[in-house]
Amino acid sequence: MAQRVEQPRIDIKAKVTGQGKYVEDLPVPPGTGYAAALRSPYSHARIVSIDASRAERAPGVLAVLHRDNVGEYGVHDEHPTVDNHFITTDKARFDGDLLGMVVATDQRTARHAVDLIEVEYERLPTLFSPAEALAPGAPLVHEHLGNNVALEASLEWGDVETALRAAPRVIEVSFTSPAIYHHPIEPAMSVLVEATPDGFEFWTPSNNPFDVVDVASRVLGVPKQAIRVRVPYVGGNFGAKHLTPETLVAAAISRKIGRAVQYLATEEESFRVTSRHHMTYRARVGVSQEGTLLALDVELDVDTGAYFTGARIATTNAVNAAWGGYRVPNMRCRARTAYTNKVPAAMFRNTGKNQTTFGLDCAMDHVARELGINPIEFRVMNLMERGERIPAVTWKRDGQEAPAQTPAIDTDFTELVDRALDGIGWDGRMPGDAGKESGSRMARGRGIGVSVRRGSQLGTAVALATLQPDGSVAIAHNAPDVGEGAHTVISVVAAQTLGVPQSQILVGEPDTSNELMFSGTSSQRTTVQMGNAVARACDDLKRKIALAAASAIGGHDGDWTVADGVARRGDRSLSFADIAAGAVSGTLIQGRGSYEPGNAVTDTSFGSHDHWSPGAAAAEVEVDRETGDIRVLKYSAVSDAGTIMHYHSAKGQIEGGAVMGFGAALSEEVRYEEGQLLNADAFQYRLPLMSDIPEEFRTIILEHGDGPGPFGSKGIAQTSIPCVAPALCNAIFDATGVRLDAIPFTPEAILRAWGKLE
Repeated sequence: MAQRVEQPRIDIKAKVTGQGKYVEDLPVPPGTGYAAALRSPYSHARIVSIDASRAERAPGVLAVLHRDNVGEYGVHDEHPTVDNHFITTDKARFDGDLLGMVVATDQRTARHAVDLIEVEYERLPTLFSPAEALAPGAPLVHEHLGNNVALEASLEWGDVETALRAAPRVIEVSFTSPAIYHHPIEPAMSVLVEATPDGFEFWTPSNNPFDVVDVASRVLGVPKQAIRVRVPYVGGNFGAKHLTPETLVAAAISRKIGRAVQYLATEEESFRVTSRHHMTYRARVGVSQEGTLLALDVELDVDTGAYFTGARIATTNAVNAAWGGYRVPNMRCRARTAYTNKVPAAMFRNTGKNQTTFGLDCAMDHVARELGINPIEFRVMNLMERGERIPAVTWKRDGQEAPAQTPAIDTDFTELVDRALDGIGWDGRMPGDAGKESGSRMARGRGIGVSVRRGSQLGTAVALATLQPDGSVAIAHNAPDVGEGAHTVISVVAAQTLGVPQSQILVGEPDTSNELMFSGTSSQRTTVQMGNAVARACDDLKRKIALAAASAIGGHDGDWTVADGVARRGDRSLSFADIAAGAVSGTLIQGRGSYEPGNAVTDTSFGSHDHWSPGAAAAEVEVDRETGDIRVLKYSAVSDAGTIMHYHSAKGQIEGGAVMGFGAALSEEVRYEEGQLLNADAFQYRLPLMSDIPEEFRTIILEHGDGPGPFGSKGIAQTSIPCVAPALCNAIFDATGVRLDAIPFTPEAILRAWGKLE
């Protein structure tokens, strides 16, 4: 097991002193043009005409790209598609849909020129929910499809209908999660791009630089080898830093005008770039009188917004997570995903699973209480145990029968639940104030939430370790650090594998020109996948160092041991610096390592994962009986890390996820009414405040050294966020006796549930 590292992150000084360079801070090439976007102010409107003549004549304007001249820019994706790769040319499908871009000699001129463009629109009816979009005769978001169905997906095992008919109790529930915005501290979209004689160079805060390479190659019509993507510091990701059309449009204009182009989204624009999927979770739960789960039948309505973007991964993830970690002998989940006129939804921290975890774990709490069983005991009774697998040999995926493939459960849910309860000083007994007579204005209750997700999605990772002349080791890779501490973890893995101080490890920034593949910083894959690649690269480097020592001094490489920054053979030793200095002139001593998906699960639609990633949380809340105000008094978050690679980064991931969960549970929602997006700015969109976070907040990380990552580590980045909403919802029920069926849990929602508001 690795030695626990508690020293600060390697990037902390640069970030807290303002020395860290984000895209906005990068020095721009001489003559750089500054871009501003032309966006639709309507959620659904046909574009009748565009007159950009005044903008084109404005002093300082270098180019104006829109549908009527897009052919001059050499793009291969000029027509609108469900993938939303370039500008729209026929109609705007959401408030903020990209219609064009102006590039000028300065930012102010570019934005002023956008205001000079005259666009005539024909307003069309809007759709803001799957129910509206899937209703007969609904207006079409994409006419050529013939309907608003983005996709349908299903997963089932056992015989759900028979089990439900035979079940002594069948309880129906429904829970809804709205669209919310990621809200990273940096704009959701920014890029500096320069067209070169051979291709393009991008600087962008992407979580997956090779995705930029792949799509830009196709849309801009150049070989992948001609595209170079570099990722500087990233001001938060949470799924928001995926490739968007603005990046490609800026590149096309750069090629046309022969200058670099910088585009920085405003705060209001960022709300119109991406969001989390709105989702409704409806379930019928078959259960015995004693509390044994017999069947679970789930229907999901998913809202992907105006374009496909993250529809497939969110829907598939939601279907896969519909059963949680519960022992369900008969399970069926059917999902319908619809196009609407909302901002396109894409990846969001724990994509697709926050919504289903909220629905599922509130359902489990509700079922237990309906049966008169302690909800804690009900969960422990029905959660799967270490070594168990889904109780089925085969399942049907989208109607096709196949082997039911998942790894065995590799955690102890009972331990997670017990530690969560201990974290807030709760013995697990029920009920709270809902079952007591109380003259107090404040009602107090407790609740828990439990989640499980795959450890990481399938992917590839490659790393290169190079011995430097001074004896330090440089790690080349393509794992963006999106704020979570990935580069610190890479540094820890390299240092401990080589047996040298972290100060001797130099972690490079992502740069696709090194051709070291990585599937992107998402799905909490970095520690396991890139961590293993780095460890193997360093092991390979140790072998190369032993070979170099044997060549320089004598003996076989197997006679030399490499540890603590020194190669030894008997009483002879050479430092890493000595080895580097003795290398043949012009020769680099390098080690290469890679990670490929394991074979634990070959069904790629389930994620091809090799471990599970669980979480648990317990909350104590206080609800004002007169105002509906909710205050979280105590909270504990528990994750199973296998082995902690860097304590501060791990703790920050869990705490940060929980804080995001507080925002989603208590206040955040992107609102649409009367054909408009209403609250797309920082003043109207209510983020969590410090006052929303309980003073008694405990972070508990379990370590059993049983993960597939370096030194027994597991992925934990997305374990805490899904537990918050169900824990708070269940605690509110314990306090008030009313079951909220949608987030956020606002005072208005509480008062309506109590019957005190119309």
